[in-house]
Amino acid sequence: MIKNISIINRLFIDSNMSKTTLKRVNLLLLFSFVWMLEALVSIPLSSTQSNPELVVKGHVFNLITVSIVLVFLYFKKYNWALVVFMLSVVLTILLFTNFITPGTYSEIHYLHVPLLMLVLTDNKKLIFISLIISYLGFVLPNKYLNIYSDSNYMDPFSSFIFFLISFLLVYFFKVNNLKNEKLLEDKKTELEELNKFQSQFFINISHEIRTPLTIIKGEVDKLKEIPSAKKIEEKLNQQIDRIKNIVDDVIDLSKMDNTSFNLNLELVDLKDIITKVFVSFQPLFDQKKIQFKFISSLESYIINGDEVYLERAINNLVLNAYKFTDYKGTVTLELITNDDTVSLMLTDNGIGISKKHISKVFKRFYQVDNDINKSGGSGVGLSFSKEIIDLHNGTFVINSKPCVGTNIELKFIKENTPANANYKVVINTEKTITQQLDLQNETSNNYTVLIVDDSYDLRIYLKEILNNYNCIEAKNGMEALSILRTSKIKFDLIISDYMMPKMDGLELLTNIKSFLHTIPVLMLTARTDQQSKIDLLTLEVDDYLNKPFEKEEFLIRVKNLLKQNKKRIQYLEKENISKSEIKVNSVWVKKLKTYIKENYSNPKLNQEEIAEHFNLSKSSFYRKVKIETGLTPNGFITEIKLQEARSIVENKKEITLKELSLQVGYLHTSYFVNKYEKRFGKHPLK
Repeated sequence: MIKNISIINRLFIDSNMSKTTLKRVNLLLLFSFVWMLEALVSIPLSSTQSNPELVVKGHVFNLITVSIVLVFLYFKKYNWALVVFMLSVVLTILLFTNFITPGTYSEIHYLHVPLLMLVLTDNKKLIFISLIISYLGFVLPNKYLNIYSDSNYMDPFSSFIFFLISFLLVYFFKVNNLKNEKLLEDKKTELEELNKFQSQFFINISHEIRTPLTIIKGEVDKLKEIPSAKKIEEKLNQQIDRIKNIVDDVIDLSKMDNTSFNLNLELVDLKDIITKVFVSFQPLFDQKKIQFKFISSLESYIINGDEVYLERAINNLVLNAYKFTDYKGTVTLELITNDDTVSLMLTDNGIGISKKHISKVFKRFYQVDNDINKSGGSGVGLSFSKEIIDLHNGTFVINSKPCVGTNIELKFIKENTPANANYKVVINTEKTITQQLDLQNETSNNYTVLIVDDSYDLRIYLKEILNNYNCIEAKNGMEALSILRTSKIKFDLIISDYMMPKMDGLELLTNIKSFLHTIPVLMLTARTDQQSKIDLLTLEVDDYLNKPFEKEEFLIRVKNLLKQNKKRIQYLEKENISKSEIKVNSVWVKKLKTYIKENYSNPKLNQEEIAEHFNLSKSSFYRKVKIETGLTPNGFITEIKLQEARSIVENKKEITLKELSLQVGYLHTSYFVNKYEKRFGKHPLK
């Protein structure tokens, strides 16, 4: 039935229709199909009528006129369909009541005419005209044809009152229904605006937090130079990671309101996730002398889930248990399996929650009023965890008593997998970069960088990192654009924040690409949502980096952009390339990028194959790529493959190195890792 409705919608419904028109077209379709069905059923039964031949002709006339209505609807001619339909209704009633089956008291059907018009249009003139026509159709024919005696037929005044009251009742309900629909629509719009405001608030807060985190991270990195400060550095980095996790939870909560939010579901071992959480929290529990236990009887507990989000959800629950369990208390994690489910039991003997608060703790930002919460907390953790478990089609049950403790049960559907199933994803968390940046040998004061950020502290921090460069500052995109247009300084690189007042990074990038095509742009962003990255890549940002970032990674990105652009400028000057050729060439390179993106998983993709596809000689192909990027064709292919690998990693957190390298067309993992580290300054899966 649903499939049939879908087919009908595709045939008769225009996607650009308003909601009101859509409802009326659906009603018109319903009336038409019911009328056709009634005619088809009535034709075989017409033999019992006094004039069977006329009855059949009348029903055939109905089938023809209703078919015409459907043809007009098929071609999206709604007004014509309405006119034909209403004329058919009036003519059918007129013919059947006066000529085909007179004396059957079917004249009451004239009342349908104004009622149908009320439903199918808002044109008041047509509605009241239809009321008059229907009344006259009811009264006049009998006066001249004498089908009924006056004693057996409603007098003109009574019939008028009957028609008018029926009409006014339906009219009243229609007006009230329209008012209610308007109120609901306004309420929906208000809620959407509120949701939009809330999401933007979360994004702004994340920006405000990530920017100082970047500066803190930079100051913490200085502790590396002091051997005795290693433990201090580790503890500070742990706290930075905790703040980042809180920000990520808040942002993800806002994403969950969007229907485009999806989990990356795959077969995962719940025991591996719990073990990872258990090991990471063990030192923290030891400091508080809390007995922290993990109990499981099987080697593996396989479920279908998103490992990244599951780990974060369970992290929040364990952190809550730690927070609300007293010194020398007990917290236990236990995995239990039944026939078709896997349960994670988290039990503590902490302060507990009263019954009246349990139903509220899953509300966003709600916090139970106690001494611990008064000292801090966001009210996000439990809400985030609950929504993640719900998205996994799991159940989240919490039982608690004040001064006794809390028991949380997470229940998931167990997946039965073959013994050789490849479900376990292991990522080495040890941080290594195969090639370190030798800043002194690679840079000099010959390079000039424009730093655009509304945070004074972050601009100072970036200038400290880029102490071997000439740095010019701008507080926002508008000021940066003014400097670029009026200053005689030749800039080699622009480093811009994404979110700024007056003119943000996205608008600045649009302007830069329109008149200063040659300057590479590195975008620093606190926005980690996919749409923001798509917006940047669509405008062909040269590179972007999420806050907070590692100093070494940042410097490698800067170095690569400068090196690549230097080669490009040298080639343009050497070959004396005109601006018009650069402009035309840029359009062609966009087509080239599209082709490479469609075929990047092919390990045999090379410049010869691509040149042949575009009917170019090897030398012409080389020239075009070099003009646009400064890279060789093979270097350009590698760049796009690495950018695609980066996008895959950011969207699909859990993927093996082998899978990733094959997905972007590299047969040898070590070669791929080496290329990725040189380009982005870090291991692909870290």
